[in-house]
Amino acid sequence: MGTINRRSFIKSTGIFTAAMLSKGLFAEGGANSKINVGVIGLGKQSYAHIPQLASDSRCMLTAISDVDDARLNYVKQDVEKRYAQQGKKVEVKTYKDFRGLLADPSIDAVFIVTPDHWHAIMSILAARAGKHIYCEKPMTFSVLEGEQVAKAVKSAGVVFQTGSQQRSEPAFRNAVWLARSGMLGNVREVYCNVPWRFPTIYNWDAEVLPQSIDWDMWIGPAPMRSFTHHLLDLIRPAPEYAYAYPWGEWRWHSDYGNGMQADWGAHHFDIAQWGLGMDGKGPKHIYVYPKQNPSFPNDKKCIYYEYANGAKVFYGSPSILQKKGFNKPSAMVTFIGDEGIACASRGGIFWADKPSLRSVKVRPGGDVPMSNTNHIGNFIEAILTGSPVICPVEIGESSCNMCLIGNIAHKLGRYLEWDWRKKRFVGDPKTNALLWREHRGEWKNII
Repeated sequence: MGTINRRSFIKSTGIFTAAMLSKGLFAEGGANSKINVGVIGLGKQSYAHIPQLASDSRCMLTAISDVDDARLNYVKQDVEKRYAQQGKKVEVKTYKDFRGLLADPSIDAVFIVTPDHWHAIMSILAARAGKHIYCEKPMTFSVLEGEQVAKAVKSAGVVFQTGSQQRSEPAFRNAVWLARSGMLGNVREVYCNVPWRFPTIYNWDAEVLPQSIDWDMWIGPAPMRSFTHHLLDLIRPAPEYAYAYPWGEWRWHSDYGNGMQADWGAHHFDIAQWGLGMDGKGPKHIYVYPKQNPSFPNDKKCIYYEYANGAKVFYGSPSILQKKGFNKPSAMVTFIGDEGIACASRGGIFWADKPSLRSVKVRPGGDVPMSNTNHIGNFIEAILTGSPVICPVEIGESSCNMCLIGNIAHKLGRYLEWDWRKKRFVGDPKTNALLWREHRGEWKNII
């Protein structure tokens, strides 16, 4: 056992990993007890991960990658300072090209925290390099990319966690458990309060490119456009917090993101599928109907989904909640059954229309949600013990696909029938061409 290379061992998960762990290879405090982690993409969302990684005794954040020298320098100093405060001397390696980080044999796992158009290529190359992967949602930019990511992850046998952290929040888990357990009766409607903002093209004015930024690498496989702070805002010097800028507007631009449909939709539709028992599957029908978007005058249509069993998923929050006495700030996901209603939001908000449902205790086991409430911790634990992650690649793919096919239906302005098994639209080859986007330049033949 003592002669096993830690890098090789840690990359093999599942039953063999669990069996060997029982013999104490990763005993607390042992020389081989830590996972070396790298973070790719150092924008605003990266600080949802970096503080926890730097404080988790089971791992060491030892490498970072970004296209901006200013970000690299800031995060390197910040992470090394965090370790110094723990009495540890850690040198964080920096890579402007993420492929250098993936080639580093000392790295066991990576966090991909980039804009959506990079997720697939980085995930696939990370899997091929034998790295365990935590990838931010939505999992991919296009449907066919999702197929390739799933194939690469399964072929490599690495752990993959999609960053759909609402699955690890007790409020959402309670609502899902009521829906799945049958305590709401037959659930025929789910409402997902996704902000109404579909992606489109923006022609922002070009700006002077800072010398610290490799703009060609930021664009990567996507269509080339001139630098603008709308796509990549600049970090600000101390004493102001370096990431105090607004969330990147790339997510609204159809060249780089998929709008609120894949931003908040990747969270809320994921919970809807989970509660309906449709993980790894998907709806059968996407309907488009006329409705004026109050925030965007040119958008005069909205969508809803229907599953083969008749269950429907709508935008928004149902009016019946107020009639039933709901008085919380928001209802992000609502399950409506013929015997009860349950909804959940961030901030620990959970509500059901009957006192008996509100007091029900979630009992893990069988077909009910997992009990782990730490999404990143669940990923680290899976690497070390071979235990399952709460949002593996096949679930991340199916939830992402629901967002993407909804975007396509909205763009075309018409009904579409979806075959989730084949991951294709039924009898519609022209529309199926929209399931893929050709990658640019050197990235063209990666997938």
